[in-house]
Amino acid sequence: MLHHAKLDKCFWAEAAMTAIYVKNRLPSPKIEHKTPFEIVYKSKPSVKHMRVFGCRTYILTPKEKRLKW
Repeated sequence: MLHHAKLDKCFWAEAAMTAIYVKNRLPSPKIEHKTPFEIVYKSKPSVKHMRVFGCRTYILTPKEKRLKW
């Protein structure tokens, strides 16, 4: 993940946490094609918020919350 995202090794902890987060939301044949998330929380996980690890992001601050310089 770090190599693909062209990130330094100092981000290894974030990469590991992301890998675990994703794995817990993937179906497994060992548990009847359910996700570990489903087993624990009794509901299907949403993945619509997920993005590619290391991708560029932008934060939008609404006009009413912007400060003038």
